[in-house]
Amino acid sequence: MFEIAIMLLPVAAASGWYVASKHYHSKEKSSSSEHDGYFKGLNFLLNEQPDKAISVFIDLLEVDDETIEVHLALGTLFRQRGEVEKAIRLHQNLIARPQINQQARSNALNELGLDYMRAGLLDRAENIFLELEKDTVFRVHAVKQLLSIFQQEKEWQQAIDYTFKLEMMGAGKQPVLLSQLHCELALLHKKQGDDVAVRNDLKKALRIDSSCVRANVISAELAVEKSDYKHALKLIMAISKQDKRFIPVYLNLILTCFDQIGKPKAKFNFLADLQAGNDSTIVMSRFIDVLVEQKSSKEAATFLHKRLLENPNQGYLRLYAKIGDENGDTESSFLRNIIQNFEEKPISFECKNCGFSSVELNWYCPSCKQWGTTKPVVV
Repeated sequence: MFEIAIMLLPVAAASGWYVASKHYHSKEKSSSSEHDGYFKGLNFLLNEQPDKAISVFIDLLEVDDETIEVHLALGTLFRQRGEVEKAIRLHQNLIARPQINQQARSNALNELGLDYMRAGLLDRAENIFLELEKDTVFRVHAVKQLLSIFQQEKEWQQAIDYTFKLEMMGAGKQPVLLSQLHCELALLHKKQGDDVAVRNDLKKALRIDSSCVRANVISAELAVEKSDYKHALKLIMAISKQDKRFIPVYLNLILTCFDQIGKPKAKFNFLADLQAGNDSTIVMSRFIDVLVEQKSSKEAATFLHKRLLENPNQGYLRLYAKIGDENGDTESSFLRNIIQNFEEKPISFECKNCGFSSVELNWYCPSCKQWGTTKPVVV
């Protein structure tokens, strides 16, 4: 409440200036009702009643070129407080006034567009910013807002077009955004059954951003759907050169491809090399499974015993208990059974831009609204 009162001080000052200005420029004494209204608004403000203070100041200020900024500030305050309906009514009222100039009208239109976006009325916001795009003062801002709107509406081709438009305006290259938008468009074309468009979209994604892990993952998954496991393996293995942190995320897909093409030795060597340079317990778990399968439980236990001494952690301990000697004494069996019940921690993800964490991979961070900033956290 105190913060709102502080924000209203400039409005109160403007109202006071407005009343004084009318008195100064008029030969007659300013009406007592104006003075009374001003002090009434101040009284509400001092008594921490900002809603009533706002109403008084709005009634007190006529809409003209001198007070338009104050009305716009009030509308912004409404929107920031979550009172979007009030902000919309105020800005609509400003636009309807014939006495305001074109610049003031454009300012009010911009604020109304932001109100509509805050309220989730994206179609109305889109129409406003399409109009403001023609205004040289608001063109770049309008294009940015339209880009945001098209992403929220999942209009991926329009989002791509407006990203290019923004680049042409000197906003700089945005390869990560563009590659992710092409991935989204590829998934849309996949639903529509347009395989040619899907391939073209994914090629564009990689051409724009060669480090786009997602494009290779989608391509690999499409190859698996067509039972082309050899090609799928080639595609998914390419992410090791793009970002090694994603290998554990798609490890099961990689191992499935090895199994389907009948390459058990290649599978073993891949996992052996991977675990040697990776602290992930998920990677270690898959390697131990293959070590037991292709070698023996005893060799797997010996290997884990050594790794536990080098790097003691709960994940490795759980794996060791899982394949340990079942013929031990009662106490050892009891401890082994308890340790086996430790849950395997899932892979978690964290946005490197804002720190948002999740157990699901979000290519688009729901917190900071950025693409491609979420990375796996080693587990």
